[in-house]
Amino acid sequence: MAKRTAIIDIGSNSARMVVFEKSSPYAFHLIKEIKSRIRIGEGAYENGSLLQEEPMQRAYNALEDFTHIIKNLKCQKTFCVATSALRDAPNAKEFVKKIKKNLNLNIKIIDGKKEAYYGALSSINLLKPIEDATTIDIGGGSTELAKIKDGKIVDTISIDIGTVRLKELFFDKKNESKEAQEYIIEKIQDLPEHFKSGTIIGIGGTIRAFSNMVMDKMDYPLKTLHGFEYNIEEYHYLLKQITQCDVLELKDLNVKKDRYDTMREGCSIFNSLIHLLDAKHIITNGAGVREGVYLQDLLRSSNEKFPANFKVSVKSLSDRFISDTKESQYVSKTAIELFDALEYIHQIDPIYKKELRVAAKLYNIGRYLSFYQEHLHSFYFIINNLNYNFSHEERVLIAILVKYHTKKLPSFEDIKAYEILLPKIEIVNWLSFIISLAKSLNSDFGNHKLKFNYENHTLTIKSPKQLFLAKESIKRLVKPASFAIVVENS
Repeated sequence: MAKRTAIIDIGSNSARMVVFEKSSPYAFHLIKEIKSRIRIGEGAYENGSLLQEEPMQRAYNALEDFTHIIKNLKCQKTFCVATSALRDAPNAKEFVKKIKKNLNLNIKIIDGKKEAYYGALSSINLLKPIEDATTIDIGGGSTELAKIKDGKIVDTISIDIGTVRLKELFFDKKNESKEAQEYIIEKIQDLPEHFKSGTIIGIGGTIRAFSNMVMDKMDYPLKTLHGFEYNIEEYHYLLKQITQCDVLELKDLNVKKDRYDTMREGCSIFNSLIHLLDAKHIITNGAGVREGVYLQDLLRSSNEKFPANFKVSVKSLSDRFISDTKESQYVSKTAIELFDALEYIHQIDPIYKKELRVAAKLYNIGRYLSFYQEHLHSFYFIINNLNYNFSHEERVLIAILVKYHTKKLPSFEDIKAYEILLPKIEIVNWLSFIISLAKSLNSDFGNHKLKFNYENHTLTIKSPKQLFLAKESIKRLVKPASFAIVVENS
């Protein structure tokens, strides 16, 4: 089993590398990410797609340094894929041979449909459950789309429109944005009807950069692009502004400096596609081709899907930061049993059992860093590292529940910063209390088999042991409603 795997993606604009480390058969986490703006496609689209000497040398230099990182991190596997610029180039074979000979790095040039497939594979495995959507990945030389239906990838397509290609053919020449738009429309007009979708999954630098601008406009509380969702109709004005401005005006729109050279081109493609596809809702995918390549290898024995109910980030955090997994699983199981037993009084929608189960399982991961203030450490671990398989609303609720699984209940002021992503305060309080109670009931780490019953405003807990420490702990808890808690020996 390869513990560390490096994935290199050579695009028309950038060369990127990620290194993933496995903590168990299906769980992994990112330990290194780096990119270089090699612009290997620079000058190619004006010269019959031939790769030019200077861009090839930049790519060679970046890949050479990448191989040093791979060696020093002791990666057991390396995958290197190249996309549009190399698959279009008549002299790509010479470049590939040189890299193999001098750097001992095997470059695999993938076609556009495979590139689209990798982006979609990362979407169905690493975002919240997706039933129906279309992925859009805008690159330097091409744009890839994949149709997801019933949670499966049913079709892929690649179109020869990309940011670097448009820049060189049109935007570098004065007053040719109109011609660029006509070129885009011509390229996408025959897109099959079944690619239309109200939900778009945005992949690639352009859409992520635009999503980041939307996030700033919203004053969004969670500064994480992966899984960020918004209504594109509310921000179409911003998209249009970017496509119609000149380079000097991009700064006034708060476009990041490293996007000045390709943002207008990318947004022109994005704007045309969302109009053609009748898109309303955008989900930003922070993963892409690199993660897709990794997942195809990782999940090769399971039909390229994770096992049912498997959550990558939960398992990864548990593997790395929980020393007693039996105890964490016990608290999680007890929390769900308490939720069910107290249903009459709390009347919370059962959908929240998902977040409750995860929060109760991860409640003490901060102890890995320090026993003191462990709930705060746990909060930061989760808010910054529960990256995959959850919506932002689920992620924030889990983190808040972990932060406030203490004696007191969270107040409105405590959760105000994340208010737009959280349910009502009454729900947060009940779920927080249930975790606190579940943890208290295992004060002696005995993992006792308990039975719960609620009637006549009393929760009766029957235990084979006395639970002296648990009783003391329960007395200190603040309850979200008035009812009694009685612990009895069974």
